Amino acid sequence: MVITNEETREKFGCGNRFLHPRVSILDPETTYTVPPDYTAYGAIDAIAHVLEFYFTTEDPSTPVQDRLMEGLVENSMLACERCLANPRDYQGRADLMWTATLALNGLTAAGLGRVGFPMHMIEHSLSALYDVPHGAGLSVVLPGWLSWRARTEPGKIAQLGQRVFGLANRPADELATETINRLRRWFIRVKSPVTLGELGIDRQDIPHIAKNALGLARIWRLKEYDQPRIEEILRFCL
Repeated sequence: MVITNEETREKFGCGNRFLHPRVSILDPETTYTVPPDYTAYGAIDAIAHVLEFYFTTEDPSTPVQDRLMEGLVENSMLACERCLANPRDYQGRADLMWTATLALNGLTAAGLGRVGFPMHMIEHSLSALYDVPHGAGLSVVLPGWLSWRARTEPGKIAQLGQRVFGLANRPADELATETINRLRRWFIRVKSPVTLGELGIDRQDIPHIAKNALGLARIWRLKEYDQPRIEEILRFCL
């Protein structure tokens, strides 16, 4: 769950096994009236849930989980496009609902060891400080975080591009750049923002956002994300 303290402008997420439902009933028809922007934001959030685990696991070999997560990313995109084309497309809504469920019900992270949520950690500050829809903030932070990551660890990003976008084999750094561009273009296609400027956030606000994010970084034990690093990532989101 997520709780926002409107007085301190902090948005924290937390989880516990006692919050996990024994049974959940998923009815796609209840989502027919979700408007296009929030349909897209939901799909983007599901994609981000998957990619957080995909990129932050410290295990060097996770072939089964990789294929599972790559399929969920692709299904999120395809189902979202169906829902935007026809909001009452039952199969599209069902596919998106089921994909979103599998993205964060424990299945994707199973066996991966320690994983983190750095992109969500940074985005929560955008939502807390500027009342930005969560998915809209993620479509800005996700490509920015990947661009920051690609400078030193392009290999997994390149793998995503080859498997999800069918990119031809070439150097990992080139593949990583093209993968990020493909994701960004898809966010644009579903009319979600991809820069801080589109959210009305200026470069000068970056230190304030980074400072706000430190509280959640401590709670989520993301010790490697200090203020300079968060500011550096946010500059890739301009």
